[in-house]
This record gives sequence, C-alpha cells and structure tokens, in this order.
Amino acid sequence: MDRHYLADYDALGLPPDEALRRVIARADADSQFYDDLERLMFELAPMPAEHLDCHAPKFFVVAMDGGGSAYGRYVDLKVGLPWVMWDHEEDALVYLADDTAAFLSGLLDLRCHHKPNDPSARRVREVLTELGLKLGAPGSSMPGFLAGKPAAWLPAGPLSH
Repeated sequence: MDRHYLADYDALGLPPDEALRRVIARADADSQFYDDLERLMFELAPMPAEHLDCHAPKFFVVAMDGGGSAYGRYVDLKVGLPWVMWDHEEDALVYLADDTAAFLSGLLDLRCHHKPNDPSARRVREVLTELGLKLGAPGSSMPGFLAGKPAAWLPAGPLSH
C-alpha cells in the first residue's frame, strides 16, 4: 500500500518538526513500523482539525487514536508547538507534551502500562531511537498521560457545532 502521510503533513504548513517528519517518513516507507504505530493507537491522518468538526483554528491533527479522538499540534507562537489531544467525547483539547519525543514516550508508556511486553511497543521504541528521538526512560510518564497537564492557553470546549 502506498502511503503519503508526510506529504499530507507538509501540506498543513506547520512550523518545522524534523523529528516528527522522520517518524512520518519512516511510517510511509516501512509497513511494520506503520502497523506497530496503529497498534499503539496512533493512526496517522494529518489534516486540519475542522475536518473532524473541531473548530480550534490553532489545532492540527497528526493522528487518530482509533476511538474518534485525535492527537496533534497546537500552533501558537506564544507557547510553541505542543502536542494536544482532542477528546471527542468531551469536545475539548488536552495538553499532553511539549515535543514529539516526550509525546511518543508518553504514548509508549501508556501502551506498556496496559500491555506489558507488547512487541509492537518495543519495535516502535527501537525505530524511534534509531531515528534519533531522545525518548524518556520507560515508565517515566505513566499512568495518567492522556489526562494531560494544565494549560491556560487552550481554548475551552465545546469546540464543534
């Protein structure tokens, strides 16, 4: 299957994040890595948030979680390019991490908390390390990763109409 997620991501015109670009490029070219990311509930789908009926103009989707919520970047010069999740049930954004390595570390920890010894998590960690991402030590961001952190800069919900 031909995947072109990097082109979709680049078309969003976001500020540079070379670590994320390397991850997406690898997923485009490496079927095992792509499948492993999906098993971690990180289904690449770069798009503007309004395609999900999320009206937060500074939020851009990078991937879906398999349950209707989305992970992505919040673009605001005052706060940088943090990772947030749009929780479709709460119709709100939740701040998760400052950068791609911290976000993916949290996602890996979450998976390993629920499925210890998951071979897909081990393979993803190996590939991310090979790609040069400085991941946190295993277990350093669990267990409430998806609960997020306080962020006064996020818009209040509801974010869809």
